[in-house]
Amino acid sequence: MLLKQKKHWPFFVMAFLCMPFINVSAQAKKLKDNTPEQRAKMQTEWMTTKLALNTSQIQQVSELNLQYAKKNEPIIQSNKDKLSKFKKLKALQKEKSDALSQILDTEQYKKYQEIKDQMVQNLKEKRK
Repeated sequence: MLLKQKKHWPFFVMAFLCMPFINVSAQAKKLKDNTPEQRAKMQTEWMTTKLALNTSQIQQVSELNLQYAKKNEPIIQSNKDKLSKFKKLKALQKEKSDALSQILDTEQYKKYQEIKDQMVQNLKEKRK
């Protein structure tokens, strides 16, 4: 069971990083084929809609998403083991969440966290 779970960790991280995707396993390959710019744009559009970002926030979130999409790219494309990728991507996601907390207001950040937690829960259920 543990081995099976480790196989799916990179998909979990990639899905988490690109929240707009609902069907994780079908999107994982597509995610890897997208450029960092495409991933950042999708994330920004999704966040703009779900979190009701204002104009200033859209600009800041867009820049942040692009910055982290570029940081994630070499990890996603690398041939390293999946657990190693997961740990690196998770650390970058933590940094990004911390930065988002400075951009979003309290309610938006709370909603972001709730959606993120729900996605994690959904992924756990799919792994069963």
